[in-house]
Amino acid sequence: MSAERGKRATGSMLSDLWVLVRAYRGEDVFSGGRSPDGHAAAAVLGAQVRRGGRPSEVLLARARHAAGLYARGEVGAVVPTGGVGEHPPSEAEVMARILREGGVPLEKILLEDRARNTRESARLVAVLAREKRLEDMVVVTDPLHCVRTVGAFRAEGMDAAASPVYGSPMWRNRALRRGQLLREAAAIVGYGVRRWAQNV
Repeated sequence: MSAERGKRATGSMLSDLWVLVRAYRGEDVFSGGRSPDGHAAAAVLGAQVRRGGRPSEVLLARARHAAGLYARGEVGAVVPTGGVGEHPPSEAEVMARILREGGVPLEKILLEDRARNTRESARLVAVLAREKRLEDMVVVTDPLHCVRTVGAFRAEGMDAAASPVYGSPMWRNRALRRGQLLREAAAIVGYGVRRWAQNV
C-alpha cells in the first residue's frame, strides 16, 4: 500500500467496513501509514483493569507494544489514554506503570486518564497533542480496533496512523477476534449514522 493510500485507509463508513474485513483476514492494511522518521507520539488505547489494579492481558499487550515502539525510536513519547473503569486506578495509570517498567522515561509518558471510550480518547488526546505540539500520532490498539480508532483521531484533526498489537489476546484468540469483528462493524456503522445525521 502506498503512503497516500495508507493515509486514506479510513474514511467513509463503507470504506472503513471494507478495511475492517481486510484487517480481519490478516492483510497489512495500515502499512502505508508508517513513517520512516517515526512519530511524535503513540496513543495507547485503554482496556480492562482488574481488581487490585492488575492489568488485563489486553491492556498489558498494548502497553508493552507501545514501550517497544519507544525503545526502537519509532515514537518520541507515549500517551496512555483511559479513565477509571470497574476497578481503580485508571487504565492510563496502569499502562504508565507498565511503560515505566518497559524503559519509557517518566517525562516521556503523557497521561490522559479521563476518557471512557474511543471517541473520548481521540478528543482528549487531540487536546493534549495540541498543547504539547505533537504533530502526528500513531495509535496502539488491537488490529480490528485500529480501523475505528484511526478514524476517530482523524476526525479530531490528528495526523494519525496505526500500530496494531498482534500479540493481543483479542487477535490471537479466534473466538475473541470474531466477536470483536462484529462489535467493531456495529460501532463503525453507528459512527457513520451519527456523521450522516449531523450533516443532514
